[in-house]
Amino acid sequence: MKYILSWQDSAHNTGGVKAKKDVELFLNEEGFTAIKIPAGRVKKLLYVLFKLPFVLMRIRSGVIAVQFPTGTWTILDLITRYVKNLSGAKLVYIIHDIETLRYWSESDNDRKKEIELRLLKRADGIISLNAKMTEWLRSKGVKAPIENMCIWDYDNPQPIREIGKYNRTVGLAGNLDKVQFLKKIPSDINIYVYGPNKESDYPDNIKYVGNFSPDLLPLKFKESFGLVWDGDEINTCSGPLGNYLKYNDPHKLSMYLSSGIPVVIWSKAATAEFVKNVKVGILISNLNSLNTELNNINEDEYKIMCSNAVNLSKKMRKGYFLKTALQNLIKQL
Repeated sequence: MKYILSWQDSAHNTGGVKAKKDVELFLNEEGFTAIKIPAGRVKKLLYVLFKLPFVLMRIRSGVIAVQFPTGTWTILDLITRYVKNLSGAKLVYIIHDIETLRYWSESDNDRKKEIELRLLKRADGIISLNAKMTEWLRSKGVKAPIENMCIWDYDNPQPIREIGKYNRTVGLAGNLDKVQFLKKIPSDINIYVYGPNKESDYPDNIKYVGNFSPDLLPLKFKESFGLVWDGDEINTCSGPLGNYLKYNDPHKLSMYLSSGIPVVIWSKAATAEFVKNVKVGILISNLNSLNTELNNINEDEYKIMCSNAVNLSKKMRKGYFLKTALQNLIKQL
């Protein structure tokens, strides 16, 4: 039997919540049974403490997938101990984020890093985001079988965008309090932005469009390219969030591509090689050269990128990358 722990997050209109819901959807299509944790902080805690152990004791074989991270470190520690000690199933992580890489890469908070690594080493198998993240896991002593997902799949309810005229525009979707580089964009570069937590004092060339749910956003996005960039600077992706792009699969990348929208992505991002190989976008090292890069693309080249993005989107909407990685991982357990 195959199971997935279903944990309801309280946030809304965020890529992280969308990604976890999509994982559950695609695993349900693969025959996974959900172990549903109730909503509400107190109800979750009571369920994990008093009911989950008895649920797990009845599972004598198979795999239990847990999305990493889930809840607090204490909750995740309890859940994974129960899976390992009370059930007969293998513990499989589907990694969304590694906080050591995302927030603590430049900190000396060794205790939190040790806790996270101990939890990662507890898995019997891991679905990693990409080869760069897998390389980091191996460097930290994680020995379990690992399969790379390459890119997040995306359950996209909107029609795939028709290939239109190339108008050399760029849009950015995401949590806008994390993209401080926008204030430094040269005045001759226009960027259309979507998402929560907008600033009140963007320069005139930063055009705020609105905040939409992940399901509605693809319908609202009208620009030629979607931008994948993070951090505080425009000449490179800097700071903890910028550095995290070297290991992360940004969910905005999947929103763009699952809609048939080509991308502009930082050349050192972990997913840049994937974008290059499937020919769905432009790799860029410095946003100062954005207009030059856009002008170097002609109409025919842009239509080829769009066509490739459309073909890729059909796979992403079916959960192809997650399902394939999971099938390959289970064979090794």
